[in-house]
Amino acid sequence: MTRSIREGRTRSSAWRKTVLVAVVVATTALGLTGCSAINKAANAVKAVHNLVHGSAAIDQLTSKMQSSDTSAYDVTYVTTGSAPATVRFAVDPPHDFAFDDTTSTGEFQVLGGAAGVFECSRSSSGSSSAGAWSCVKAQGAEVDTDKLAYALYSGSYWIDFLKIYSVAAALHGVTISSATMSVNGFNLQCAVVVSGSKPNEQTSEVCVTSQGILGYVSVSARSADFEIQSFSPSPPASLFQIPAGATVSTLPTPTTS
Repeated sequence: MTRSIREGRTRSSAWRKTVLVAVVVATTALGLTGCSAINKAANAVKAVHNLVHGSAAIDQLTSKMQSSDTSAYDVTYVTTGSAPATVRFAVDPPHDFAFDDTTSTGEFQVLGGAAGVFECSRSSSGSSSAGAWSCVKAQGAEVDTDKLAYALYSGSYWIDFLKIYSVAAALHGVTISSATMSVNGFNLQCAVVVSGSKPNEQTSEVCVTSQGILGYVSVSARSADFEIQSFSPSPPASLFQIPAGATVSTLPTPTTS
């Protein structure tokens, strides 16, 4: 890791020098003088600064998130908004995963393992079957659709998000910086993305724990979309199993003609 960071800094330093030289050469070659040339050169330098520092902040997070992809863990989040929820997300590579979304009206799960992928749900009120689990075994393309349900809580989703903004940092004046914060006893490393200009400036934060697990996500200056509440590196096997007493059906396999 140390070698990778050192090599990254060396490449970034060399790139910065190359771009700055290009700015000076272009200014001279085009005969630009006065404020116009200075402003253009300054904007180019600012773009390089944003990209270099943004890449460093992003690299710190993405390297941690990528390392967590091969580890087992069990994490619980709380969300905010008009319909707050408690979300539990667990993985045990290479195949087992569990996603549980609990709200005031019921509970929804997506479970995956050797037996396949299942979508389970139960309501907490409003019907005679409240509290009873019903599960459907997904097949074909439906498996990928079910996995989208928990994509927001996976590191890979936010790695792609940050990569997109790293490009914007150079092209559109977006700034990305590193920060730290503490949430529910967890010390987090964050990438802070600031876009736009005052008074319409928007700020987003993506933070991870020391294990590379998402710890806090806030998008576009709103209250936190979700934040970590608890974490364990040893998810119980029962998390990846269909709830006891659930009725199970199987979606028909799509046919083509």
